[in-house]
Amino acid sequence: MAQWEDFNHIFSFNKKYSYDAKTFDQIISNRRALENRLFADRLLGLLGIKGVTKAYPPKTNADLRSLVHHIVSSGLDIHHRQALIYYILKDCRSAPEAASQFAQSCHLPEKYRLFIEGLWNMDRLELRRAIEYLAEPSLIPTFPDEILYALTLPKLPKHDDGLAISYYLTAAPPLATEKVQRSFFATLCRSSLTEALFFARKYDEAQRRSFFVQLVEFVHQTEAGQLRSKRAMELVGLPLDEDEEGWFEKSLLHGSASALSGSKDTLMMRRLATGQVEGLAAELESLGGKKVDGLNWHDLLRSGRT
Repeated sequence: MAQWEDFNHIFSFNKKYSYDAKTFDQIISNRRALENRLFADRLLGLLGIKGVTKAYPPKTNADLRSLVHHIVSSGLDIHHRQALIYYILKDCRSAPEAASQFAQSCHLPEKYRLFIEGLWNMDRLELRRAIEYLAEPSLIPTFPDEILYALTLPKLPKHDDGLAISYYLTAAPPLATEKVQRSFFATLCRSSLTEALFFARKYDEAQRRSFFVQLVEFVHQTEAGQLRSKRAMELVGLPLDEDEEGWFEKSLLHGSASALSGSKDTLMMRRLATGQVEGLAAELESLGGKKVDGLNWHDLLRSGRT
């Protein structure tokens, strides 16, 4: 056995080391925040460990020894195994130099160290610091969709939509699943409806329509108030093509957005803004509404038709 594979050598600073309660609880809390899957879980899953969430974080010194044994005795190549040990040592708050010393002693390649630094910071919800590592040009993007998805979770502390967009532009994740597609598109919508519209146009008709309907729903699911009014005005003023005009009307009249608050009002606003006040659906013709400054939809329609 090489020295780097020996637990007592790895943890020479404290052979009886175990995770302190604060570190253990924080890892569990962060796992919940990341929808019950840490990036460490993905890495350790490569070992074939059943019940990774029970193996990490380890509760006792015996559990830690068992985890390290799984890593060093696995069939992964040497640098992958060393990288996993490096990740574990990053957790050791009482020995802050242990990880870097381990990396130096076993000559862990820099690209492995940078990658682990990135994932470790993702798991600590230090998103900006994580991307400083993960966006390094020398790294081949690994787990790009999963990283992007985590960056789009709005409830995470220090969440920043701009960070998710920057990572997308840097790493070009494939957006291989509907979950990632919808989450990233929601991020684009929060940033700019216009940019989201142009992004959707890069895709085939079916995906483009799905994105467009999501955009319409996004506006109407915004909490009532100034932000929703602002988004509704931006939505009404979007430069839609013929297909998008049709999707817009269908989604608001008969589609999934039709049951959302203000759907018909938005459609009426679009009709008036574009001067298309003839051939209205019965649902719009019958739309009256409360008078504001002495006017309602009936008054505005009469004005638009004269």
